[in-house]
Amino acid sequence: MFVINRLFQGRILPREILIKPSLIVTVFCLSFALHLSASIFSEGRTHPDSDYQILEFANFKVGSESNLTLPWEFFEQIRPALQPALAFVVYESVGNGDPFQTAFFLRLISAVLGLASCWSLCFYAFRWLTERWAQYSLIMLTGFFWLLPVLNARFASETWAAAFLAICIVLVHRTCEREGQRRIGLAIVSGLSLAVLFYLRFPVAFAILGLGLWVLFIARPGIRVLGGMMLGIALGLTLNTLIDYWFYEEWVITPINYFAANLIEGRAAGYGLDPWWYFIEKIFFLLVPPASLFLMSLVVVAWVRKPKHVLTWVSVFFLVGHSLVGHKETRFLFPIIYPLLIIGIIGAQSLMCRTRGNYERFKNKKIVKYAVFYFCMINTMALLFMTFAPANQEAVIHKWIHENNTHHSFKLLTYQKHPYHDGRGMVSFFRSPKAQFLPINSADELNRAMNKGDLPVYVFVPSVYAPMALRAQCPNLQLEASALPSWLRQWDFGMWFSDLRIWSIFRCG
Repeated sequence: MFVINRLFQGRILPREILIKPSLIVTVFCLSFALHLSASIFSEGRTHPDSDYQILEFANFKVGSESNLTLPWEFFEQIRPALQPALAFVVYESVGNGDPFQTAFFLRLISAVLGLASCWSLCFYAFRWLTERWAQYSLIMLTGFFWLLPVLNARFASETWAAAFLAICIVLVHRTCEREGQRRIGLAIVSGLSLAVLFYLRFPVAFAILGLGLWVLFIARPGIRVLGGMMLGIALGLTLNTLIDYWFYEEWVITPINYFAANLIEGRAAGYGLDPWWYFIEKIFFLLVPPASLFLMSLVVVAWVRKPKHVLTWVSVFFLVGHSLVGHKETRFLFPIIYPLLIIGIIGAQSLMCRTRGNYERFKNKKIVKYAVFYFCMINTMALLFMTFAPANQEAVIHKWIHENNTHHSFKLLTYQKHPYHDGRGMVSFFRSPKAQFLPINSADELNRAMNKGDLPVYVFVPSVYAPMALRAQCPNLQLEASALPSWLRQWDFGMWFSDLRIWSIFRCG
């Protein structure tokens, strides 16, 4: 324990640390285990864009059936190629041409990046927290907040933008307070990181604007530092333009195309318009209600009492900017979730520790203890479920199909729905080329298919149990794969899950 204290105190952790480094090491190791588990078990996507805007783009460079699924964004050239290029490199190198192995490595890379970015900002935030309980709260939220492991393990533009936003906040703030020759080099790295952040997700420009204005009007580091940042930004924009040229095979400026299509032509508004208060409702649910009401109030307290704080500028510009845009989705909030947790703790410290008496009164109140217990209980259940459950059911079925026809082709009867068609297009990146699909819509069609070919016959149905008509044609119908865990299915004594549209594959014969 003495060695750990000597290793971390004043080296990895800031000198402002008020809690034992051994506790931080323990929480970090558990957090790492949760992130690793999420990269292994949380298969699949949380939103179709992570497939259609990244993996299907990468599949275009691979050259397999990409013409089936390329969305309109590809032909309008509005999506940056940074993440598709990374997916292509992983697919061709460590992925060995296996889409599921590639997806796992991409989740693992994302989890490590997200973990490193959160803990980097956590360590840096200790200088803003002068109370032991505030630092302890930040450590526990960084390690065990329910959304972080599964969010960081997603290879999506929002989650990578979240990671690079945290990194950019640390780099830019450190650049503005540092002295000496190395300051210019750090400024160049900061600018380069900002350019990468922008190309990961263009709408995060609202947060970049807030961070930039904080540098200009609050930090005011000097012309040399600003010049270094601008040089880094120019290098980053050039690098991303070259990647876009490699991908689209022509010179293209994707940010201009993006803003022209979504803001001038209003293409994004075609997916629906939402009221300005949309994100208030979503934050309420993401931060564990009803405790989220208290945390949201603390964020407002921090904004009012810390108007010059870098996180105030970043979060306010991010939320106001996104609220003014007509089309909104919950995933748009992901880049700002972790900074909001830190701001909430800063607001709590400012409010509760204005005088020592405030803190002493609050910490002994039963309502506070009950609220903390409730938050921990709900957060733990959500954390375990989100970390170890598949992100969506399609991944379970797609992986079974891929594993069962790697070396030989087989025919899969699809009952009333195609497992690779989700309404937006045909998923080609995870599609197994040797699998053949025969759509059926009735028990008679199943019977005819069984009479034509050799047994066994595999049937895909978009439900927990096969319909009674199919079971009548094949009395020995056996379950092969399902998105519903087998242990949970065994407890379904009353067939309560019969109406759930959870995908399954059955074998007949």
